[in-house]
Amino acid sequence: MGFAWRWADISGNPKWKGLTWGLLPLHSSGITACTYHLFYNSIPVLVPLQAFLTCVGNTSAAYAAYRIAISNGWEAPIEQLSFLSSKSGAAINEDDQVVVSSNMREASSLIGFEDLGDALAKDNDYSFLIKLFGSCAVASYAIKYIPLFFDFPFSANFLLSLSVILIPSLLNAFKWYKRSLDPTFEGWF
Repeated sequence: MGFAWRWADISGNPKWKGLTWGLLPLHSSGITACTYHLFYNSIPVLVPLQAFLTCVGNTSAAYAAYRIAISNGWEAPIEQLSFLSSKSGAAINEDDQVVVSSNMREASSLIGFEDLGDALAKDNDYSFLIKLFGSCAVASYAIKYIPLFFDFPFSANFLLSLSVILIPSLLNAFKWYKRSLDPTFEGWF
């Protein structure tokens, strides 16, 4: 999501930012799957919720990709399908282009996990593998044993599971909303 947002500024095509918005339901779908397993598969209603979010996410990401293709001059190869043709009103006019003024530039580096690739690019192969193995081992140990100190994973609490899904999803959506209003916004942490 961060790459698509950054690529919109690099390429000068603001339609790439729409891909970030289109991927939000897929992010929530992944959180839903993790939440289902966090509660030891005891809340079965999360499975159709994840399927619904995946369907919505795939549709919105496909539509965002279509908008990017149209903005780059793509035309449907099959003219019989008029709803895919850019001549049916789907062509992008100059009024739809977003102009970024010189005093409102996107932050040069994103904050948080979006710039993790930049940080790891400085490592050689061996140090990267050691960091990868170490972080996987620590995360696996934490995921296996930390829930034993809490009661909530063992009880099927539907409202708690919804809060585990909704809070990160809404915070993520709000972050991209703030970034769309203020290109210099870098996040909270």
